[in-house]
Amino acid sequence: MKDLSLEFKSNLQKLFVEKKFSELEIEIENLGKVQDLPDNIFYLYAITKSLNPSSNRNDLIQATEFLTQIYNKNKKNLEPLFNLVVVSLKAKKYKKTLKILKEAFIENPKNEKIIDALAKFNHILANNEEAYKYYKLLFEINPNQILSRPAFITLLNYYPFITQTEYLQQCKLYTALIEKNLNDNFNFNKNHQKKIKLGFFSSDLKKHSVSKFLKDLINNMNKEEFEISAFSNLVVSNHDELSHELKKSFDHWYDILNYSDLDLINFIRKKNIDILIDLNGYTLGNRLNIFANRVASIQILWLGYCNSTGLKNMDYIISDENCIKDNEYHNYTEKIISLPKIWNSMSNPSNLPAISELPFLKRKIFTFGSFNNFQKISSKTIEIWSKILNKTNSRLVLKNSIIDNEEINQNLKEKFLDNKVKAEQIHILNYQKDSFDHLSFYNDIDIALDTFPYNGVTTTFESVLMGVPVLTLKGFNFNSRCGESINKNLKLENFIAESYDDYYLKALDLYKNIDYLKSLRKDLRNMAISSPLFDNKNFASIFSKKIKTIWENFIKG
Repeated sequence: MKDLSLEFKSNLQKLFVEKKFSELEIEIENLGKVQDLPDNIFYLYAITKSLNPSSNRNDLIQATEFLTQIYNKNKKNLEPLFNLVVVSLKAKKYKKTLKILKEAFIENPKNEKIIDALAKFNHILANNEEAYKYYKLLFEINPNQILSRPAFITLLNYYPFITQTEYLQQCKLYTALIEKNLNDNFNFNKNHQKKIKLGFFSSDLKKHSVSKFLKDLINNMNKEEFEISAFSNLVVSNHDELSHELKKSFDHWYDILNYSDLDLINFIRKKNIDILIDLNGYTLGNRLNIFANRVASIQILWLGYCNSTGLKNMDYIISDENCIKDNEYHNYTEKIISLPKIWNSMSNPSNLPAISELPFLKRKIFTFGSFNNFQKISSKTIEIWSKILNKTNSRLVLKNSIIDNEEINQNLKEKFLDNKVKAEQIHILNYQKDSFDHLSFYNDIDIALDTFPYNGVTTTFESVLMGVPVLTLKGFNFNSRCGESINKNLKLENFIAESYDDYYLKALDLYKNIDYLKSLRKDLRNMAISSPLFDNKNFASIFSKKIKTIWENFIKG
């Protein structure tokens, strides 16, 4: 800023502090071509673009280009690189920044911010083995690193070479850090009144998979027996029509996003909740620290996360008899509430598309499909699916759940090409906001292929509702047995593979058995609706009885 007056520089600083980013951009643009300005002004402009709420995606992409130019001028100054990481995540531009991070890592092999970014970018791109490698390195360098451990633990559910033992060990390494100075010495009132005060905690009380399973449960629970509260960790401006619909079902609704952990702990404790059910686990928007400190007499994990938390004060996890076997309870720190048939039940959409005939009959090319999020498509999944595609006259239709996802799409497609699958065999559909249109895409699928080790849940419920059976693989823990439980409840054991080889062979057999698939397609929706998968009233009754039994046992002491 040496050629600029002190007054002008002071004005720029004032605009930045006051977050008047649009005005600041105009002031700098009036100086001339921004790339030709002094480095500090150019840098200020790039940062301003990235922070400006009015910036669209193109503005953010431009900011990444500017920050790359600035970093390349002096690679010893890592601050522009760290800002590039933040803006690239906002712009959903990953691959160029990932390449820059790899180069920076060579020169800075112990820099935690660089390693963390490498893990994060690889996870987003579904390069799960690379992400695993960098997270492991990060925690070797700094075993006390807390902030990135929930993301790492979530990643372990996608990683194809993990055991439940190792998973639980990693949970305990994290919980040991957050449980060092617990504030859990609190005397809760034992409620002997008629109604049980039941709470649900979630960051996803909107149009989200969690709400599809929660909505009818709440509506079907007896309000004479339960007083039900929602603790929503969702940005209020992100509330949608389903949020407003859910609000009407709860007796109380609390928006708690802006509470600090300590304030939230005190706030929930004052509500005297008897049983609080966490619908997040380690997923984005979790507040596991408050559960670690205990905010209700009984704390239960359910629905949004199908694995253990490792938390001392998470008392129970709700599963079913298919997902966690009796001899595996020691692999979970929570006590197991094993429901008799299925661990959750989905609301039946009110407006369902008609089911088409088997698409193979028109196309004369077989269509496999998966609408699971791309992080679930592990390297082992790609290997087996590629083997199937290379052996058959078929194509694979995939659907991403992320808007503006071209780099993620291309990255996945390249993995199939590396496995000798032809480019024309891979078809990737874009995110579809409308539920009816989303479900209609299943009319183009002959058979759905489940991912492993992280199975689909919502996508599998939706698939069978649209007459499309799902081939799944037997797993080794709750998370990897969801598909198995769903198919058992549908009495479709022939769609459960015993091994990778069996998965491959079953896919080939089904590919050849057009008459069977044609017949099954006609019956599957009715099979699903009449099964425990969509029997919301019976599920609510079973669920309620389990909750009441747990509370009665607690009261008895």
